[in-house]
Amino acid sequence: MTPTPPPRPGAPRPGGPAPGQQAATVDPVKLFKKYKIVLVAAFVFSMIVGVGTYVVWLKFFPSYTSNVVFEAQPADTKTEQINEANVDRDEIERFMRTQTIAMTNQDVLEAVLNDGRLRTEASQWYNARLTKGALDKRKAREDLEKSISATIIPETYFIEMRASAGDPVEATALAKLTKEAYLRTVNFSKRSDIDNRRDSLSRRLDELSTEIQDLSSRRQRIVRDEELDTIDAGRSEASEKLAAVGGQLLEVQQTIKAVGVSLERFEEMLSSPTGIQYTDTQRAQAEQMPEVANLNQQITTLEAERLTMRAQGFMPGHRNMRQIESSIQAYKQKLADKKEQKLREIFDAEVDGVRRTMNQLRAQEDELLSEREELRTKLTELTGILTEVDDIEKQIDRMIIARADAADRLDTLEAAADLNTVARIDVYQSERLPTDVTWPKYLVIPGIMVLICGATAGLIVARELFDQRIKGASDVAMIPRTKVMGVIPDATEDPSAPARVELAFADQPRGVLAESFRQLRTTLVKQMTRAGHRSLVVVSGQPGSGATSVVTNLAHACAASDQKVLVVDANFRRPSLHRVFEVEETNGLADVLAGEKTLPEAAQTTATANLDVLSAGSRDRRVFERLGTEAMASLLNEAAADYDLVLIDVAPAIVAGDAMAVANRADASMLVARAMREKRGMVARLKNELSDCRAEFMGVLVNAAKSAAGGYMRKNIRTSHGYQDQKPEVEPAAPSAA
Repeated sequence: MTPTPPPRPGAPRPGGPAPGQQAATVDPVKLFKKYKIVLVAAFVFSMIVGVGTYVVWLKFFPSYTSNVVFEAQPADTKTEQINEANVDRDEIERFMRTQTIAMTNQDVLEAVLNDGRLRTEASQWYNARLTKGALDKRKAREDLEKSISATIIPETYFIEMRASAGDPVEATALAKLTKEAYLRTVNFSKRSDIDNRRDSLSRRLDELSTEIQDLSSRRQRIVRDEELDTIDAGRSEASEKLAAVGGQLLEVQQTIKAVGVSLERFEEMLSSPTGIQYTDTQRAQAEQMPEVANLNQQITTLEAERLTMRAQGFMPGHRNMRQIESSIQAYKQKLADKKEQKLREIFDAEVDGVRRTMNQLRAQEDELLSEREELRTKLTELTGILTEVDDIEKQIDRMIIARADAADRLDTLEAAADLNTVARIDVYQSERLPTDVTWPKYLVIPGIMVLICGATAGLIVARELFDQRIKGASDVAMIPRTKVMGVIPDATEDPSAPARVELAFADQPRGVLAESFRQLRTTLVKQMTRAGHRSLVVVSGQPGSGATSVVTNLAHACAASDQKVLVVDANFRRPSLHRVFEVEETNGLADVLAGEKTLPEAAQTTATANLDVLSAGSRDRRVFERLGTEAMASLLNEAAADYDLVLIDVAPAIVAGDAMAVANRADASMLVARAMREKRGMVARLKNELSDCRAEFMGVLVNAAKSAAGGYMRKNIRTSHGYQDQKPEVEPAAPSAA
């Protein structure tokens, strides 16, 4: 199998939007034009529903509200004259929030329900909650919780309590009964609260005094038993010793490291297969050994005797000469053995010395580590004692402050108990009979209209956002790092009405489709020329996307601009270019790849100048695997030498892998996505696969885009057709012959 070549360096890669490219957004003008009938219907429907709802609520479910305004008094224990300077804003805000809850608590509501005046003053409200002649307390309490509410008026000391009912008189009665029940409850609870708080603060003062006394006794006991002055001196002495031991330990550890290096070198020499490498010093020591010196002296004597015998005329072969020579060699061998023995003894002695030194250093290190640990433990104990004393002193200081604060709070509470405004709440404005309905308001109508119209618009936007189908260029632009090559409108919206979409450029050269392919030609040729590309494989995602129509019309458009174009039918599964150009199906691409024909022999001319076609070829020679072989690459290289542009039509990428095989042999690739059929997920996947091929991925062409999906295409199509269809008033003069 032929390996796939690496992708081009310039091919785009997935992973984020390209520089300068932003994700497409929903066009509101486009959506309005597309769904204007739905939006108008929603507007009319919402208006009817809004008005009807308002009338029904006003007729059957009106609501009136009566208000009572309370004034909260700041906490002041020393004087009844209040001024803003001595008001604690945080405290009074907490107090007011508490009162808004207290006005609607269960005790107040229960008191209202048990008040005999409720039955006479709010008879309709009371009778509506009767069950078998008796008041249903549970239901009445739930309804009363919904009717009564209280809020703080911002930036004031006022609390507004509201009571709502279907009748203004009954709303006023509920407000009055709730106000009186609340005032009774709050006055009683405040008196009880003061007594409880006084007892609590007194107990707290006693507890703090006891704890302070216990901590003071504990501190004195530690100071007496541990002698803090001696502990402080011992701590300083231990710190100094610890620093000295640390220095000694560092020196010993550095020495251990150095000795360890020497010992490691000796161990490596002992285990090395090459043997021990002795130093010059060791060899000199061995030479000075008595045994070695004696052997050297004997060898010297024998060598001198040999020289004497040679001077006397003895030849090397003489028996005496051979005996002396043999003795010399024997002594030399003995000398060598003796040297090796002595060298090993010297080496072993040095190794033993290093090992003894290492053991001594290790023992010294252990002693220093033990001493350091003892000093650290002692220092920790001494520091702990000092820290404990310091913590006790801090606790005593905090408790003294807490005791003083509790005493001040008790004095404040005692002073507050003597004031007349112990409840700290006054009625600023009593309940009044409401004259205007509280609910419904006229704003109900526009509110309902906004709700219905907003829901309709939201559904429309959600439908557009979650619709993954490609409808136009903006949908392709949502795919990261994906370039849009152009948009081809749907053939049914071309006023020129071409009979055959595959030959729209040739049959209707002044039509909108033809003009769209001219624009595509300009963009595509510019990019391919700049990159030096000649061959382009046009890939469709699934059957029916229109890749064949794009190839044929683009071929006619490029041929019309004096470019020599070759169209290659590489769709071995369903070839169709031979029918479009009315040429023979046999003797085509399959025959060239099989080696039966050459490119010049198989290429067929068409009725269009500068346009040749290489059909699919003989059926029995259509081997799909050959589309990705070197034979295909050689064919495209040969075609690139003879033609300005080679357009290749292949089978859809969803049904076959032929497109990727050809893309690994061509120079460039382009993906055709049919509008309202193919989805962004599939286009993104195919774009990534084409980007990983050898061919440079040029971009995506949106085919058969409808005006409803393409934004402003309908107006552009009509303008383009009207402009090109209009005949000039005066025919231009014919050019004179050269």
